[in-house]
Amino acid sequence: MPTWTPRRALALCLASFALTALAPLLLGTPLGDLSGTYTDHVRQPYATWVFLHRGLALYTTPLGELAAGLPAYPQAIDVWLEVPYVYPPGCFALFLPLALVGRWVPLSQHAFGQVGILYLLALSHLALYAVLHTLRGQAPGGRAVVAALAWLLLVRLGLQGQYDGAWLACGALALQALRLRRPERALLWTALAALLHYRAILLAPLGLVALLQAVQGVTWRRWPWRTLLFVAAVGALCLWSFWKMAPGARAGGADTPSLLAEPRLVGALGVALLTLGAGLLSLRGADRLVASLVLTGGALAFIDTRHWWHAAMLLLVPLAVGALQPPRRPWAVRSALVLWAVGLQVFAWGGNPLWLFKDLSRALKAPAAVVARGPRS
Repeated sequence: MPTWTPRRALALCLASFALTALAPLLLGTPLGDLSGTYTDHVRQPYATWVFLHRGLALYTTPLGELAAGLPAYPQAIDVWLEVPYVYPPGCFALFLPLALVGRWVPLSQHAFGQVGILYLLALSHLALYAVLHTLRGQAPGGRAVVAALAWLLLVRLGLQGQYDGAWLACGALALQALRLRRPERALLWTALAALLHYRAILLAPLGLVALLQAVQGVTWRRWPWRTLLFVAAVGALCLWSFWKMAPGARAGGADTPSLLAEPRLVGALGVALLTLGAGLLSLRGADRLVASLVLTGGALAFIDTRHWWHAAMLLLVPLAVGALQPPRRPWAVRSALVLWAVGLQVFAWGGNPLWLFKDLSRALKAPAAVVARGPRS
């Protein structure tokens, strides 16, 4: 990776986007996603359109109730209408372009779904570029393994209509800022990640380190008060929205049982042992920040709901090796953390990064069956 200049990284990302963009254009699934079962890329713009009319009431009232009586939205979709909005407010800005396209550009629902997939796939590749840019500045050793995991996770996220690549890009840039000893910028990127997804709680140890660096050795009058107040406001807004939407989300069945709510001995034991081993190795071969991220990721594996795409957040943990201080065993630590991330996805979230190829194979072999199945909520 030392020879990966920014231009080559950009060329790689553009080539990957051009190749993978053929999937939503050629496979013909109802909403353009790879499996013909996902709807987030159509539902999120619809929720954003409702937000423009109803505001933050979307966090306390089911989407279907708020949408009643509004002007007709051509790309409205009849899924998850019984629950409030379950993402932080930054998503409304992220999906505003798609919401406006859905309202003002005459498209079939199939074509609109394809546009949504291409938009999210582009965000995934921006995240991939951020990952490669962050890796390029770190000590060599195992960086290609992290890059490979990033490609598998991010491309599958985009092709299945998940927007997680947006907040993961913010997380990668926060790690880059921390490595460059720019704690204020690291705090801002962490706050933006939190505005986009609640799972950015994974970055709490990074935010704490950046906060300490920003104020350490400086009199309180010279603290970066604008940045600190912005971060505090973002935190308060995210906490408020989570507190407001959580009861309605649970009542509407918008989640699946976590590893703790539905105990599975093999899964719990696998997560615990992998996290313990990865944490100890991180302490010896990297630093306390990486070890803290490992423990935070392991804790989330126990309490987070069980969907394969949730595990993509663990990509940021091997990416953190070398962000705070040069690692002692970069190849061993990065490779072990990639295995840890894959293992936790299998044990806790019921997925596997290599399933990208399984999804592609199924879609190519039986496109008619995928189309017939139609979208699900």
